[in-house]
Amino acid sequence: MAWTKTIAYTLATCSLWLPTNADNVWPNEATDELEKMLFEQQNPFESSLATFAVPCSASGLAIGRGFGAEWIRNAYHDMATADVQAGTGGIDASIVFEKDRPENPGAGFQETLDFFRPRYTTRSSLADLFAMGAVFGVGGCSNGNIILPYRAGRVDATGPGPSGVPEPQEDLATHTAKFVRQGFNTTEMIALVACGHTVGGVHGVDFPEIVPNPQPPPVTGPFGNDNTVFFDTTTSNFDNQVAKEFVANISQNPLAFGHNETTRSDFRIFNADGGDMISRMAESLDFFSQTCATLLERMINTVPPSVKLTDVLQPLPVKPRKWSIDVNADKTLTVSLTLRIVDTLLGGGIQALVKPVSRTGAALPATSPVVIGNISTSTCDYPNCGPSFVYLDYNINIPAEQGISSFTVDITDGTGKTTTYNNGGAGFPLSDAVQPQMSLSTQTTKTVNGVTLQQLNVTAAVYNADQYTNISLIVPQPSNFSATISPWVAEVAPMKASGKIAGTNYTLYTGSWLASDESAPQHPFDVLATGPKGSASSTFNSWGDVPFVL
Repeated sequence: MAWTKTIAYTLATCSLWLPTNADNVWPNEATDELEKMLFEQQNPFESSLATFAVPCSASGLAIGRGFGAEWIRNAYHDMATADVQAGTGGIDASIVFEKDRPENPGAGFQETLDFFRPRYTTRSSLADLFAMGAVFGVGGCSNGNIILPYRAGRVDATGPGPSGVPEPQEDLATHTAKFVRQGFNTTEMIALVACGHTVGGVHGVDFPEIVPNPQPPPVTGPFGNDNTVFFDTTTSNFDNQVAKEFVANISQNPLAFGHNETTRSDFRIFNADGGDMISRMAESLDFFSQTCATLLERMINTVPPSVKLTDVLQPLPVKPRKWSIDVNADKTLTVSLTLRIVDTLLGGGIQALVKPVSRTGAALPATSPVVIGNISTSTCDYPNCGPSFVYLDYNINIPAEQGISSFTVDITDGTGKTTTYNNGGAGFPLSDAVQPQMSLSTQTTKTVNGVTLQQLNVTAAVYNADQYTNISLIVPQPSNFSATISPWVAEVAPMKASGKIAGTNYTLYTGSWLASDESAPQHPFDVLATGPKGSASSTFNSWGDVPFVL
């Protein structure tokens, strides 16, 4: 077995969720994974990232630190390399190359990377994930009072950006110039700093010149104590208390009234306009929230002009969540399908019929969901993140000679009204042309020169295989394993025919991919068939659906 690297992948207001528009259809490689992570916060398939920001003082870190505050800070420091006039920088994950700079002290950036890196794929850039982290941090810490609209499409940097994160010891003129370079005027600078400092605080372990840090720092919990002094008395709530306490001159904010006058950067910034903006933010929680929503949305959408972000992501009302197609010895296909449906569409019932369409476009018998025990559901980790979902499972048996090309869904609500969901008009595509047979595929390991490497062995069923000249197993991998992040490349392993399925037009093909590095990620894999008359594929298949064999 041999593989070659041949294909490069290019990654490139307070608001509640709104019904999807007609142009938002499935599948969409640019948004599907991110839409899932954004809205399916508590679901039966995988852990939620948002849950770590709820409550805002989430445990698991040293005393005085929380994920929500870290993720908001991570996004700002990543954006802070932007030069809007030059059209460079912004949210691009360059922070992963900049963690050792004096302007980026603390463990929070590495911890953020460690949390989000397992979700980093060809369909979810690290920059998009960092922006989503800020959405989760603000949403969780505000208890859903502020939901930042989220767009996808950010492109990861391949190296560090220029220095430029504001530092506490710098004077007001320097701070003002840095924020202008990032695209924020003086008033916006004041507000954005207040928004960023409504949660969290200054850690003595990172800034001993601001918060004297006992040596060694006291260890009073399993994760230690960073000797943190919080910005305000409601550090776990995204609210205007940081502004109210500053205006009332009772602030504990060490960047405003700390013992070291040189590092009182918040004091200088909040007074940059004579105290007008910070006073307005102190007077009204609504004004504070609306201002923060606007500025933080701008912050996470700061990207070069060459990067085109998508429309604001909205949840699809009906979305295929999991599916597989097995070719059986009795000349039938078994389509196993899980649909994610916004729960309010069902009106308390489960009247949702799947209406498959054959390869020739003929209607096939409708299928009801299989209900075994309790129906799986998905909800938000914090209020207003989006709708709740119901997951319905279907087992659809189809003659192999007819096959399947797509399906629609008829939902009858509690009033008896039936609505057809047809994915923008063309139906939900579900091709049986190329399908991995998970029950015939395996995950194994192989020891090479004393190193244990992952191996993926895939068997796929290909319909009318004679029309294709190449059938390949494709597993994206980092181009540079030693780099913190690097562009994805597709490692390609040829697949060979291993026999036909009697009485059908399907041929089984097998292929194996062996990792070249022990740290290789289990990136979702593709099976691609190409020929002079066209191509067919099954993309983004999960390793989790492939049995592991010792």
